[in-house]
Amino acid sequence: MRSIWAIAKKEFIQISRDRRTLTMLIVIPMMQLMIYGYGINTDVKHLPTYVYDQDRSYLSRRLVDSFTQSDYFTVKTRATSLAEVYSALDKGLAQSVLIIPPDFTANLLKKKRAQVQLIIDGTDSTPANVALNSSQAIVNAFMQNEGLIPVQVLPIDFRPRLWYNPDLKSTYFMLPGLIGLVLQFLVPMITATAIVREKERGNIEQLLVTPIKPYELILGKIIPYIFVGIFIATSIITTMHLLFVVPIHGSIITLFVLTLVYLVVCLGIGLWASTVADNQQQASQMVMFFAMPSILLSGFIFPIAAMPVWVQGISYFIPMTYFLKIVRGIILKGLGFYDLMPQVWPLLLMAVLVIFFSIRRFSKRMT
Repeated sequence: MRSIWAIAKKEFIQISRDRRTLTMLIVIPMMQLMIYGYGINTDVKHLPTYVYDQDRSYLSRRLVDSFTQSDYFTVKTRATSLAEVYSALDKGLAQSVLIIPPDFTANLLKKKRAQVQLIIDGTDSTPANVALNSSQAIVNAFMQNEGLIPVQVLPIDFRPRLWYNPDLKSTYFMLPGLIGLVLQFLVPMITATAIVREKERGNIEQLLVTPIKPYELILGKIIPYIFVGIFIATSIITTMHLLFVVPIHGSIITLFVLTLVYLVVCLGIGLWASTVADNQQQASQMVMFFAMPSILLSGFIFPIAAMPVWVQGISYFIPMTYFLKIVRGIILKGLGFYDLMPQVWPLLLMAVLVIFFSIRRFSKRMT
């Protein structure tokens, strides 16, 4: 045990002297949190909209006002021809176009059906679905406010409610996931490059001729990076809570304990990469190989349930898949340790396996 702590102390000193590593540990997590926290926003509002009002009556103006008063549509231009609105859609200047025919008011006054068209740019399905659903609600509210349809008492009193994130703020969903994403990027990267750098300098071989055993060397090497990972996670959680006002409904202790388990998995990935790579560039490339599936297949952005079955099978081998459910469950839902057991035990199993096989591979390679 004394040998392990001696190696750990040496690694702490090495980290404190390495300015590049210190920059990665302090600057990059905060930079990523700011960029992703403000930049990644799936709340679709203020869609640029063109209006082609051929009727120009008081009712058509009120209909346009109903769209502009909502947060979903922002009227950029009042077009004068169909060619203009079609060109705006083709060039991406507008994501939706509201077309009101010249007989709009006349048909309404005659109790006839009046047609109104909303053309939506469907290249991006998320804003397209928002525009489709919100526009229907706006038109229905307009008809009731203008007395065009009688208020009816419906046989079913349907009252949907939103739990955990009633305002549907994307930051509440994205920022907890950033804890896992940043740890997945930084911790394996700095662990792998630190060990490979020692191999390049010949320090590993020099240490192995001492009475220190290979597993003691590896444990002493990774212990400092556990503290580094905890520091990164703490800074992200604190900034998320104070700056972006994301409430934490669950236990902070449970959150940090399970974050520690996830950290061990990330350290194991970095350790494995260091046993395979011959230089720092190869180690970085191997770590990046795990990064892209973690982003796309873990549920960080896209729901796993919407993926094909065979892709869902791949996601179950990604540690971030389980950690995202853990961190979002604790922060947003206030879940406890036992509630999260279906996610905890696979993560524990991954932590044990990846550390065991990495140390074993490292020992074989060094002997």
